[in-house]
Amino acid sequence: MAIIPQQYKDATTIIGVKDMNGKPVWVATGFMVGRFEGNDSQGNERYSIYLITNKHVVKNLTDIEVQYNLNNNAINLSLTLLNNGAKLYSEHNNQDIDVVAISVDINQAVQNGININFFSLKDNALTLANMKNTGVCDGTFSYALGFPVGINNKLVDNILKDPICRLGCIAKIEHLYHSTKNENIYFIDSNIFPGNSGGPIINRPEIVSLNGTNSNSSSKLIGIVSGHLQYREILYSRQTQRDRMITEENSGLAVVFPVDFINETVEIERTRSTGLKSNQKMQLP
Repeated sequence: MAIIPQQYKDATTIIGVKDMNGKPVWVATGFMVGRFEGNDSQGNERYSIYLITNKHVVKNLTDIEVQYNLNNNAINLSLTLLNNGAKLYSEHNNQDIDVVAISVDINQAVQNGININFFSLKDNALTLANMKNTGVCDGTFSYALGFPVGINNKLVDNILKDPICRLGCIAKIEHLYHSTKNENIYFIDSNIFPGNSGGPIINRPEIVSLNGTNSNSSSKLIGIVSGHLQYREILYSRQTQRDRMITEENSGLAVVFPVDFINETVEIERTRSTGLKSNQKMQLP
């Protein structure tokens, strides 16, 4: 019995930067999404494809390496992020929202008969309104897909990298459904580590619910990981009556931005990239 479609795992990518020897050093996570662009003359759905990750992942970088898994093959993407100082990607226009979208030209892959897997923003994602209407609430089980640094390499080989799945639950989201304030994050109870940044959060389908409440019977993209909350403890000296040290540790709560902000960032990137020849080239294995 499958809970998470293979399509979702294949759409989740590992992101790296090249070291001095030109070898990728894997540092973060991203995932592919598709924006529905209409049907072609044969009635087939057409999508524009975008790599989604965090602002802090691409900050101060000129290019990134992306490894994408498909049919037991590793496909490498080399994405240029700057061209004469101009960004070849789009950030959400709210500086506090940690989401970027990078338009990816997959024409070469299609010409070679390769179908790229992605999260359809039309069919495989839930906005906040969708989540509220289908009963996604505090306590709903969730899955975090990603590539935690130092853990992933011990579990998979160096050629084909599959995301690690962490089970959790939504710890706090009701404030986004009812708040009149400018709040934009929710929390999941799941252990998130460096390298998980930019990974997708997926709800767990449920067939059982309380009488009179809604339920969601399918797995959908419900957000993007930004990081984890730190628990901070101050050590105080009774002798000097001053704070002596601050210790920090992972609280076990992850910060998540909902799909709404992914949609908004994709629209910004689509406007930027429309009419321009993409600088993103796919390197096929």
